[in-house]
Amino acid sequence: MITLCSGQQYFSPLIPNNYFIPNAADLAKGAIFSGAFSDNIFKDAAQNYNLEINVIRNSYAERKSFPVIDMFDDVVTQNVYALNRPAFTSYEWSFSADLNQKYKMPFLVSISDGLFWDFRYDYNEEVRASLGPGVYNRDPVAGYHVVNVEGAIRSFELGLSTIIGNKAKVGLIFENFYEDNISYIKGVNVFNQDEALASDTTNIRLLDLSVKGTNRITFGSTYDIKENISIGFNFKPKLEMKFSSDGLMPVLDERTQLPNFVISDSASFYSVNLPSEMSLGFSLQVNNPTETYIHGGFVFKDWDKYDTYEVSHSKIDTVVFNYQPTFGFSLGVEHIILDKTPLRFGFLFSESPLGEEFEITKFSIGSGFVFDDLSVDVSAIFGANDYRYQDLFQTAAQENSFLDRVDESSTVIKATVKYSF
Repeated sequence: MITLCSGQQYFSPLIPNNYFIPNAADLAKGAIFSGAFSDNIFKDAAQNYNLEINVIRNSYAERKSFPVIDMFDDVVTQNVYALNRPAFTSYEWSFSADLNQKYKMPFLVSISDGLFWDFRYDYNEEVRASLGPGVYNRDPVAGYHVVNVEGAIRSFELGLSTIIGNKAKVGLIFENFYEDNISYIKGVNVFNQDEALASDTTNIRLLDLSVKGTNRITFGSTYDIKENISIGFNFKPKLEMKFSSDGLMPVLDERTQLPNFVISDSASFYSVNLPSEMSLGFSLQVNNPTETYIHGGFVFKDWDKYDTYEVSHSKIDTVVFNYQPTFGFSLGVEHIILDKTPLRFGFLFSESPLGEEFEITKFSIGSGFVFDDLSVDVSAIFGANDYRYQDLFQTAAQENSFLDRVDESSTVIKATVKYSF
């Protein structure tokens, strides 16, 4: 499994953003960058067979504002002109079997299907016409500026691990990636012509975005240093995703030096190369009156090697985004109280290939309970940051001496139901 958290939601068609693959327990206890520990084939099986279902509620709030400048060119305040709070639901499942318990074969196998790259983004800006001074009434709605991205890339996985000696496990995971109804909508819905709108007439483009299916094989291993200390390593090779659409093209915004998207009149083709990933994790049981575990890990991604894109449409363009390599770490604690109830807390920090402005800090919390062969875990992870960006819908009358401010906060709530038999 992989953890993706790199850009902001608007950049989702180009950079995987803000999605966490581990189950609810791993998410809450800081095991996000824990190497192989978050993969089912390296977990100790409670029974011969384990069926796991995940329900994810991913929500964010995006607030766009522009600066108000006084006569001395000082910023007096930020006027909010767009606020969106969309939420999306996703589902995942996995099944694993420990062949050693029943068949005396030193293997653990797993099969799963889950969300790998979430494209969903919903931007709806209400544009109002001005009635002028002295008119004390609500300004009428002139129209809407709209950006809507739907769909995802999902991952179907087959995993196999084996035991070496008494302390080590090694395993391979075969991943097959496939698209799930990806589309991109951008445009202006005009009720009444107004200079605040980016178009005089309604102009909305609906683009189908297709991804060619691809595969990769990842390697992982764990090793028990002592009875209470284990380490895990995971390596994922680079991954190329080939996109084709009715005209969507990634470009470099010259002013901000950040990615942007434009629509061509001809079909477009481009590839996104996700970097290789190396992660090292650990799990430690603390000598404590209350049963306590500490989990954590580190991850490195060489984004700087994959920042050049070739975009083919009516001609061939080369786009360089100047990505930087990224490092991330996570840390968490799990307390077991009343002999069976877990309390989990975690922390995550991750650099972004887009630069320091997009560094991510998140906090997680969660718990769960066990009832015979059924267990339920619930977790939530929270984070927020801000950055400066161009207005997505610029008009001819608009002055662009200052960039807009974008404040974005996100919450991922995850529930895992596991049945062992």
